[in-house]
Amino acid sequence: MTTIEHATPGTLSAPVVDTGVIDVDIHPVPRDGLINGYLPKKWRDHIREYGVRTTNGLQFIGEYPQMYGGAMRADSWPDSGYPGSDLGLIQKQLLDLHDVQLGVLQCLAPGGQTLNPASQALNPELGAALCSAINDWQLEHLVYPEPRLRAAIPVTLDCPEFAIKEIERVGSDPGVVSILGLSKTLEPLGSRRYWPLYEAAIEAGLPFQFHLSTGGGHANTGTGWTSYHTEYHVGHVQSFQSQVLSLILTGTFDRFPELKIMFVEGNVVHFASLLQRLEYHWKTLRSEVADLQRKPSEYIQDHIWASTQPIDEPDNPAHLAEMIEEFCADNVLYASDYPHFDFDSPETVFPPSFPKDLRDKVLRTNGQKFFGLEVTG
Repeated sequence: MTTIEHATPGTLSAPVVDTGVIDVDIHPVPRDGLINGYLPKKWRDHIREYGVRTTNGLQFIGEYPQMYGGAMRADSWPDSGYPGSDLGLIQKQLLDLHDVQLGVLQCLAPGGQTLNPASQALNPELGAALCSAINDWQLEHLVYPEPRLRAAIPVTLDCPEFAIKEIERVGSDPGVVSILGLSKTLEPLGSRRYWPLYEAAIEAGLPFQFHLSTGGGHANTGTGWTSYHTEYHVGHVQSFQSQVLSLILTGTFDRFPELKIMFVEGNVVHFASLLQRLEYHWKTLRSEVADLQRKPSEYIQDHIWASTQPIDEPDNPAHLAEMIEEFCADNVLYASDYPHFDFDSPETVFPPSFPKDLRDKVLRTNGQKFFGLEVTG
């Protein structure tokens, strides 16, 4: 794969988060050819002439029609370009306004993960080239000029060979804080297929962030395709639940005790009931997974995190804090989902009765732990 040299990180230092906010879910969207300069000519020509093959045969939309305008906030559109591509607007509407001291970029498109999830297996070189182009673009145009931003690097997760090369290429860059994957993978995340990738991540000292996703090469539920977008949208979290079960029950965390995984943009409270059900059935069926070294719930504290967005809003506001505590109060992080229309502001996302100490954990200290930052306040 051709390497294109662009800007360097210069004197980028470690993020400093003392009294502000850590936002784990910001979506830059470099449409309109912004990554072309980072793609080898071979792949620019290929995409122009043949497009990108996806699991559903469609290049620019998902399995179901999505909301108008990419579900973006009306005020997030720059004078030119696409929401999430303008650093000035990110600074004005998010970083400055809400005192975000660390914002983690989750670039889902048009990288090698969203537009062409299948092509990572069918044409892995194209998927790898797109991921590399996205990473070079977001580092040069967003992270290096703005020290409050850091990148989660998309990789071709279902082609670990190419994903490992990308981790080795940019994983040590001070602008990188995590590896970005999608929630719907070709196999459950506990599969041996992904073990070499976990080894590479641990070697690089990077956690994973798995973002809610479409596609993945399978029907979007365990019983086939849904009939309605609402059904599809509500059922998204099934992929997170199956991934949690796979990672725990296959003993992946026993094999990789340093592995840290965050599930992004899939709510939190549904995990609490899932873990209760898992604990119950593990007690009655534990002989099947006799090699597990800990109770299933004990793996959460050290290995599994979740983000708030879209925030759960139970009828009784007190239940939100209770369910977060039930999951793990130390392992929930704030996510804004900027620049999408359902953006959650850190000032208004929690009900007035939400405990202040838990609010501080979600907005800041839990993120310091996940990303291995020095605790300064």
